[in-house]
Amino acid sequence: MKITKEPFGQFTEYVLTNPETGEALYLLPEFGGIIRKITLQKQGHLHHVIEIGNSPEQIFNKMNAYPSTHLFPWGNRTRDGKYSFQGVDYQLSINEVGLHNALHGFVYYANFEVIKEEVNESEAILTLRYTYKGTTFGYPFPFVLDITHIFSSDEGLELNYAIKNTGNTAMPMVLGWHPYFKIEGETADDWQINFPATHQYKADSQMISGEKVPVDFEGVMDIKGRNLDAVFAVKPSSKIEAKLHSPKKKMTLNVWQEGMKGGFTFMVVYIPPARDCIAIEPMTGNTDAFNSGEGLLVLEAGKSFEIGCGVYIS
Repeated sequence: MKITKEPFGQFTEYVLTNPETGEALYLLPEFGGIIRKITLQKQGHLHHVIEIGNSPEQIFNKMNAYPSTHLFPWGNRTRDGKYSFQGVDYQLSINEVGLHNALHGFVYYANFEVIKEEVNESEAILTLRYTYKGTTFGYPFPFVLDITHIFSSDEGLELNYAIKNTGNTAMPMVLGWHPYFKIEGETADDWQINFPATHQYKADSQMISGEKVPVDFEGVMDIKGRNLDAVFAVKPSSKIEAKLHSPKKKMTLNVWQEGMKGGFTFMVVYIPPARDCIAIEPMTGNTDAFNSGEGLLVLEAGKSFEIGCGVYIS
């Protein structure tokens, strides 16, 4: 395994590769630490399972879709940008103007620093860090966010998040990852999916979760002709998996998340109108968790929180 650095427009891209298989992970630390591309192999065949653009311009054109971004310190929407925490009212900046919400936190395109590089025969490991001093409007809670990428042929990509509250008071938070997956040469109408959802949330006019409806998606379901765009509650487990199947290519994309209580116990599944990819997003909280409290995590001063998710093919 090896790690190299290459220019990508105005950015420096880090590439974690397995020279023997051709598998690779492409990262842009200075641009939210987003994953630009993942190439995994099965039985000698390479598959680009994430590919959001081959130039900065292509990625910039997709910024409003937040591809591959990390969502923190809140994921999804906060209604009208308003919330109360421990008796104090706060107002966040509105960055989803049409629906008047604060959307996806503020680290999604932040500048991360690389703090660790490590390679051995079986793994390439890269850790990114974002240090926040508590200066963003409406969120005066300082923290350090580390994201460790462990890339291997056997296990694909594992993401480990470590958050430390560096302030003097408790901080509210929701964490999420926003990847769009694909299987080359196919569309959503070629795929099947199953994941252990227990409930689906219907959205209101601001795309905030409302009515909670029981569902059972653990059986394999054809996506052909079906629209998916919802937050789902998933059955807590040490390792929750959503499985995206390609019957034609006889391969399965497995997206996993640590989902014990207080972990990734929510999942967003979304098929964009072009139907050329599917978002499968691990989330620790529901939409508007800063107000509903559903899945809201509270990290005490000086304490740390760690959780993982990842993707592999079989």
